[in-house]
Amino acid sequence: MNKTKLPNLATHDLSFMKKTIHITSLYWNSEDKLFAWLAVLAMIALSILGVAMALATNEWYKHFYDAIQASNKEKFYNLILIFLCIAASLIFRSVVITYLIEMLALRWRRWLTNYYTNKWISTPSASNLSRLTDNPDQRIAEDIQKFTYETLDLGCGLIYTLTSVFSFSVVLISISGDLKVGEINIPYYMFWAALTYAIIGTVTSQKIGFKLVALSNKQQRTEADLRFQLIKLRESSAASTTQLGNQHHRRAIGKCLVTVLRNTKQKILLTMKLSCFTQAYSQLSLIFSSLLAMPRFFAKEISFGELMQINSAFGNLYENLSWFINAYPRLAEWKATIDRINLLDHAIALKLDSNHADIYT
Repeated sequence: MNKTKLPNLATHDLSFMKKTIHITSLYWNSEDKLFAWLAVLAMIALSILGVAMALATNEWYKHFYDAIQASNKEKFYNLILIFLCIAASLIFRSVVITYLIEMLALRWRRWLTNYYTNKWISTPSASNLSRLTDNPDQRIAEDIQKFTYETLDLGCGLIYTLTSVFSFSVVLISISGDLKVGEINIPYYMFWAALTYAIIGTVTSQKIGFKLVALSNKQQRTEADLRFQLIKLRESSAASTTQLGNQHHRRAIGKCLVTVLRNTKQKILLTMKLSCFTQAYSQLSLIFSSLLAMPRFFAKEISFGELMQINSAFGNLYENLSWFINAYPRLAEWKATIDRINLLDHAIALKLDSNHADIYT
């Protein structure tokens, strides 16, 4: 029997970015594109609004703590009212953007599920599609749901982060002042400190968690294999097949379970290492910024309110520069999900390609 050699789908010539754009563009060019684009524009506007509120809060810190230092009772209570208005705006923004993400993800998932289901059904020998890709049903049922939600949620987070990094860089440069170390003068030293702190954290987290993508991909695949074997056992039992056949399925389930648990343990250990680092990194940031800013406060170059404003701006900047660190586990899952959907898409394309019609002949 002549079989055409299948290409290695895992090393498909398209880059990861091109894969993502291809899968995403399917819906954004569909009949539902008007709602999709309007929802995206609204989410971008709300992300920018969130940054504006964070900047307002940072400015509020200065006036609030200066009012406490000056024992200005009237200003103190006025600033409390201002803070309540800012908090109400933040709550409104959070609720609306969460609703938009959930609704757009829901409609996107519905469209994409129907799209791939129809392609799967229309594929010649659809029942044999698993020869080209494992668990196509799981990829349609679960991976599409993960992909749609995580793409929107991570996308909004990235837009907020980039806008916030630019905004708080300007703020920190304008208020951090210079640091003199002997004969050396370091301008905008708090900005450079936040940038250096974030870069060190990002590089370290990458070294710790770079295997998470492969482990996440394997976890999804092995969990789907286990579910498949359980379904086969149920079908075998319902069909009243021989005890020998049931034992075969039980052995297969046992092997799948061992693989799942082994991979899960590796993933847990790696996630614990990454979590330990990120938590320590986050907690030390407050001490780090305070140590850098306090000399200017003790020298009476800045007020108590300005000190708190600097700490707040430093925290916002390093936190947003460290977005990649905090989102790393989710990004790993997201990339693994896109890879799996892309493999499904490519497998269906191969089945539909007339040049591959002789694979199952």
